[in-house]
Amino acid sequence: MSVISERLDQKLKSLPPAKAASVERLVWDVLQVVDFQASEPASRAVEVQQHEAHVSRCLEMASALDWSEFERPEQGVSEKREDW
Repeated sequence: MSVISERLDQKLKSLPPAKAASVERLVWDVLQVVDFQASEPASRAVEVQQHEAHVSRCLEMASALDWSEFERPEQGVSEKREDW
């Protein structure tokens, strides 16, 4: 056991139960933050890979489109236009 854990154990035994419970909650919260941050880079890398795959699929779909049907005809001064 490390020096810190031994000292924490001794302190928890000497504190009143309510204060000991409060300290245990604080330590538990710190451990959860550390665990979350340790796993974050790996999950972030997965998110980035998924995003890059999504963008590449979108670009493939866009390159397959025939863009001529999306061109707007020139607008005249008093021309009646069809609704889009």
